[in-house]
Amino acid sequence: MKRRDFLQNSFLAFGALAFADKASASAVSRQGHAAAHIQKTHAMPDPVGWADPVLQLSPPPPLMGRQMGRVITPNVRPLGYELAGRIKVYKLVVQPVEHFLLGDEPPAGSIWANVHQAKGIMHHEHLSKKARVWGFNGSMPGPTIESYEGDRVRIVVKNELPEPTTIHWHGIELPHAMDGVGGVTQPPIQPGETFVYEFTLYQHGTFMYHSSFNEKKQVGMGVGGFFIVHPKSGGEKIDRDFAIMLQEWKLLPGNQNPDITSTEPNWFTFNGKSAPSTDILTVNQWDRVRIRFANLSNHNSHPIHLHGVTWKVVGTEGGPVPPSAQWPGNTVDVPPGTIRDVAFTAWNPGLWHFHCHKLHHTVNAHADAPMGVMPMGGMTSFLHVVPPGKNALWRHPKQGGGQ
Repeated sequence: MKRRDFLQNSFLAFGALAFADKASASAVSRQGHAAAHIQKTHAMPDPVGWADPVLQLSPPPPLMGRQMGRVITPNVRPLGYELAGRIKVYKLVVQPVEHFLLGDEPPAGSIWANVHQAKGIMHHEHLSKKARVWGFNGSMPGPTIESYEGDRVRIVVKNELPEPTTIHWHGIELPHAMDGVGGVTQPPIQPGETFVYEFTLYQHGTFMYHSSFNEKKQVGMGVGGFFIVHPKSGGEKIDRDFAIMLQEWKLLPGNQNPDITSTEPNWFTFNGKSAPSTDILTVNQWDRVRIRFANLSNHNSHPIHLHGVTWKVVGTEGGPVPPSAQWPGNTVDVPPGTIRDVAFTAWNPGLWHFHCHKLHHTVNAHADAPMGVMPMGGMTSFLHVVPPGKNALWRHPKQGGGQ
């Protein structure tokens, strides 16, 4: 049997089994105690593909794109909040998103254009890549949520996917009924319905939010984002704070629909973008810099390497790492479902290459064909350390004379 026929027959058999029993739980109010309602069931709708034509997609909430914190998530807009008394209220709409993993050609004179020219890539050889994914508020990955340790937060989640969903708050310690596991802690949120999560933040660090219902498919389609909790007091002074989500995709030529059954991805992204569409991280020389990496890939770990500096790993999905346990390096492996925060002083001026060191993750649209000189792609970007003057003399910190 051909592989294509085997996969097609397997998919049809799996679909018949998966949807033979359509019982599911009804939505509950935000006042919750969702587990008490799980026995209330009604027929679950059949899937209708990437989007449900009956559901009208909502525009992004008014506070989408308003920076309420201090973390920069390149290529992703932040999410603001409003206050209900002393409760911070965030609004998330889970919905289909048409998203460009790879956009237009890099502008002439840019670092990307110069690299491609050096590799002999001709003008107009660059092809954009659009994908039909799922995200939040018109964004994939979803907007970064920022709050503070001790805050009470309320997150209003509306489901505009063509199938039920729930949202899990990855790494956050909270009441069982708010953990967001469909069929376990709450009934799934049906298409067109809303569920409200509410809890107090007792930790600080870098966390995530993502689907926890049909998660191989939904997380594989992009349903996730950062949830960053700042300490209520103290903490290291950071001048530039970045967050980068690592994801992978299988997309066939001429097809905008990700193959979420594949374990052989051929597109790799930083915050939903493949190079040369990834933003460059720009800092000033001697800035104290933190980069937060989170991996929502279905399959691969990603060893992320930065040229020109040595960092220390200062945090995981479990929160900050005590100074005595931090370890130095310039490559950090980020397995699926984990978070690694690194911090360093940007003493070394220049444009420093920044990429996954599984090097097949740094090209776009893998194909089973002989490979010539490939343009930079995938999980690739640069850290631009800007010196105070053009004629500054290069000195290593061990030579003295630094800031």
